Amino acid sequence: MMLKKSIVFAMTVLGVSCGQSGSSTSSKTSNLQTILSKDQKMDTAHFWNIMDYAFKIGGLDNSVREKAILEQMIKLTPDQIQQFEIIFQQMNRQCSTWENFAAATTIMGGSTDDGFYYFRCWLISLGQQNYYATLKNADHLAIFDIPEYQGLPNAEFEELISMSDRAYEIVTKKDPSSDTTFPRYNASRLGLFYDTNVSITGKEWQSEEELPGIVPKLYKKYADN
Repeated sequence: MMLKKSIVFAMTVLGVSCGQSGSSTSSKTSNLQTILSKDQKMDTAHFWNIMDYAFKIGGLDNSVREKAILEQMIKLTPDQIQQFEIIFQQMNRQCSTWENFAAATTIMGGSTDDGFYYFRCWLISLGQQNYYATLKNADHLAIFDIPEYQGLPNAEFEELISMSDRAYEIVTKKDPSSDTTFPRYNASRLGLFYDTNVSITGKEWQSEEELPGIVPKLYKKYADN
């Protein structure tokens, strides 16, 4: 499920409104320091700084968040980008829960394995506070008025999947078709890749008839999807 995109990317000063209802971004985002020095290690705190920064700028606009994340990542060292990918995969696995699968299914009127993966990428891109609030209670997502795409709420952010490789290619000038040091390849070797032993944790549900009891607020808001 490799996502190939051009790295031709016009870097612009980003400044748009969030376009959301009931945002719960942390007050700390007002003074985010997203750039690491070259001798600093990428860790979960810096990972979330980048996500919080992008969400503060772009809100629920996927294209703006995408630009903001890449803008920050190309300022990192190759090793920091590698670590970013590892943390991303860890966070993606952590939010692979049956309750979040219920949320994705309810919001988008159904979900597939790939769709649920893209949903988890979207959730991560909403920043640390929204991520952990959703892990605690997936109905937290009902605070958002999610923009639609082709008539359905677009709670997917597929662009995040290839973000580390795109940044790594820009920073190192290496060729992804022949080089095996790219972040996603490295994460796969460590057993941290979507197609490698990913399971859904938590209490399993069997039928969509159970959704109103799992995510009642989301079901009330998106039942017609």
